[in-house]
Amino acid sequence: MPAQLALIAIPVVGWFAQDWSGATTLAVYWFETVAACLFIAARVLLQQRWAPRHGHFRYDAPSTDRRSGSTSSFVSGFLMVTMVFSAAHAVFLGMILLLLSHNGKAGFAVVDWRSVALGCLGVVAFLVLDFLVDLSTLRRWSFWQMEQMANRGLSRVIVVHLTLIFGFVAIAVTDAPDSFFGVFVVLKTMAALSSAFPQWEPATPPRWLSRLMNRMPNVHPGEKFEDFWAKDQADETARRERNERPWSGARTKR
Repeated sequence: MPAQLALIAIPVVGWFAQDWSGATTLAVYWFETVAACLFIAARVLLQQRWAPRHGHFRYDAPSTDRRSGSTSSFVSGFLMVTMVFSAAHAVFLGMILLLLSHNGKAGFAVVDWRSVALGCLGVVAFLVLDFLVDLSTLRRWSFWQMEQMANRGLSRVIVVHLTLIFGFVAIAVTDAPDSFFGVFVVLKTMAALSSAFPQWEPATPPRWLSRLMNRMPNVHPGEKFEDFWAKDQADETARRERNERPWSGARTKR
């Protein structure tokens, strides 16, 4: 946890205390996301070798996930999504920075490569520290723990980069890029902090939510919101159990 908090603090300190430009901060954010996903993939591969589970080789995803039913390995699907998104957004954001530099906002778009290098070195140092700490317990991790970590990586790639894209489009048409980006840094930091702590998963829905949902029109007359909640919980539990099964064919698949 301390390493994760320090990792989150690097771009924040750079932006608010070291006078990094928006482009410099963005470059460190982009590198942090890519490097974090690669370290997650390394954890998955090691756990796949040390404690192979069904989810590593025949991942059973949530029904709302399009990867559900895929015959590809969990790590290959994870890397495909994260690296393709990261590469595409790097190109797009590079074009946005180029446009900003030609629209009179060169100060925001300039990249201090020395600061980028120092920031990236700090990112790698804390990622390595966090990785080494996890190695001591990785054999005992459940596949569900690994899935949660990978989902956090996916959410960083999708949400953070899409936010950056739309944010930079807004910056391109406003006269206050620094203020806009400062707000983004704060919001991104709050999102990162929220993902660093355990998520609340109640066994039963809150009473206020049940009362609200039960008052709405129901496509299945006679069924309550609590029934849907219980069914979803049971389906999710069964899915996790399938992913946790030992993989007897792992040796022949590697």
